[in-house]
Amino acid sequence: MRRRAALISLGVGTAVCAVKFGGWWLTDSAAVLSDALESIVNVAAALLLLYSVILSLRPADRNHPFGHGKVEYFSAGAEGALILAAAGLIIVTATRELLRGPSVHDVDLGLLVVGFAGVVNFGLGRYLVSVGRREGSTALVADGRHVLTDTVTSAGVVIGLAAVWITGWKPFDPIMALLVAANILRTGWQLLREAVGGLMDEADPELLGSITAALEKHRQPWWIDVHGLRAVRRGSREHVEVHLVIPRYWDADRLHQEGDAIEQVMLESAAISGGVIVHFDPCRPQKCSGCPVEDCPVRETPFAGRTALTLERVIREDEPLDRP
Repeated sequence: MRRRAALISLGVGTAVCAVKFGGWWLTDSAAVLSDALESIVNVAAALLLLYSVILSLRPADRNHPFGHGKVEYFSAGAEGALILAAAGLIIVTATRELLRGPSVHDVDLGLLVVGFAGVVNFGLGRYLVSVGRREGSTALVADGRHVLTDTVTSAGVVIGLAAVWITGWKPFDPIMALLVAANILRTGWQLLREAVGGLMDEADPELLGSITAALEKHRQPWWIDVHGLRAVRRGSREHVEVHLVIPRYWDADRLHQEGDAIEQVMLESAAISGGVIVHFDPCRPQKCSGCPVEDCPVRETPFAGRTALTLERVIREDEPLDRP
């Protein structure tokens, strides 16, 4: 599904780019040129997207034990950088048009061409974002958001051309191109920022929250405490580590069974599609008051009440065994 979506993005993006450059040739409009220049970025980004999607689908191997999913962040980051470069080029072109005097013509044809391209891009962008979210593909979502930004760009160009058509005042055209460039800059920066966050394994509060909720919902009496929760996304897969405090008299067989159980909870209830590593910490006397395990042979104080698992609690750092 991801590969097909990437191929559709490349094919449609190439066709739309050709249509927009045809519109620029017909109108000599700075705003239409700005839209066409961004479409070049769309095509380049679609090529990067196709490469990253194909690579990310490869299974884990000796050199990449966590899989190849992080390549999608490189694709999204490169797309953000290309968008910023396109915005800079648009600003230069529009400024030059303002200084020398716009020469836009055949505005009605430009309206039709850009309007048609905008409608096509809107449908493509919605499709890419939908598939990307369903498949957990950062690169597809980034490309879809970029294409949707191109739709906003096209809408701005249409407004500028319509203003020229109605008023006859041609400077509306390069002024709108500058406004379009400002919107492109914002989107490019957002994509670049999110890509860097993914490459740096930035915490995902939504993912951590869903894991915490699943642990609390399915919590067993012998899950005395949870801490040290870490979770990162690598493309369409998540990798989770968690520390679980359990009765210190359990043997290795019981630990193995409990590890499988907590992993199953995360995979099913928290919709984790990657790997889960559970570290077991033995309980200590200071945990007795919060432990509801019945007939415990090592209990030193009676059970007083259990502390709910919250996000702040489960992500706290690992703690020495002798700390309360």
